[in-house]
Amino acid sequence: MIVLITGGTGRVGKHLVNALTKEGEKVRVLIREGMIENESAEVFYGNILDKESLKKATEGVDVIYHLAAIVDYLASKDLMFNVNVIGTKNLLEVSKAKKFIYLSSTAVMGKKLKEIPANENTPCHPSDFYGETKFEAEKLVKEAGGIIIRSADVFGPGFKEGYFSVFEMLEQGKMTIFGDGKNIIQYTYIDDLIQALFLAKDKGKSGEIYIITGKDIKSQKELYEIICKHLGVPFVEKHTSPSIAKSILFFKNIRKKNEKSKFISEYVNKLAANRLFDITKAKNELGYEPKVDYETGLAEMVEEYKKSKQQEENIPEEQSKEQS
Repeated sequence: MIVLITGGTGRVGKHLVNALTKEGEKVRVLIREGMIENESAEVFYGNILDKESLKKATEGVDVIYHLAAIVDYLASKDLMFNVNVIGTKNLLEVSKAKKFIYLSSTAVMGKKLKEIPANENTPCHPSDFYGETKFEAEKLVKEAGGIIIRSADVFGPGFKEGYFSVFEMLEQGKMTIFGDGKNIIQYTYIDDLIQALFLAKDKGKSGEIYIITGKDIKSQKELYEIICKHLGVPFVEKHTSPSIAKSILFFKNIRKKNEKSKFISEYVNKLAANRLFDITKAKNELGYEPKVDYETGLAEMVEEYKKSKQQEENIPEEQSKEQS
């Protein structure tokens, strides 16, 4: 069996490539020129906006995992639409694979869910442009008979963006609870998501959507308390309304030159939202069973955060030694 993965060099993609090759599958990745290759996979250079390169990459493929997407909330709308929607359309048009598995996001359902807990039949009302593009892509995949894995935000080792800025603020006692802190937050641990993607290949049904979340249900406040415990610092409880927090961030971020260091308004929206999902369908039809709890997953991430911080602190010292 030949499996093609788009976005194979991304955070989820790397885990999926490694997991599939360990199972003995012949894995093929579509990457752009100049990107780091994965030695365990067959490499095809191309772009999901270039149909000719897609035709070559998809030739003889049995299963396609379409993971490639623009997730960056600071990216231009044109780029996000072209990659997330037009790219998906192009891949579907050239694909002759028996199974097409699309990694979507619960962002398609919006920050204010129409029902709690939400399931696959809950109406989708995206709250941001990223969610809109993923929803449009979902429609194309569903119409073509593909399988949609609609995951909550992913956490675990390797997932630094957004999370590490929260860790740093908690460590410094500067992090605030947005609202009353009782809102439910559900994430998906990376290994659990890989499990779901595997199951979709073997048991997923054509044209179906499966919501995937992790094992735990925790509130915003409870998550901060877990993180602080592993950081080894007390949790300093203070509250700010989401609207005030976003106003403060707007003016703070104007002064910041480094886009990657910004704690953007979208993070406030995510942390303040009350989002609970029903994964009964994934359990019943795929046999999905999340295994990793927040305690375990966040402990791993905090350890990675500490190592990353230590490395950054050592760089100036090493540079000064080289110059002396």
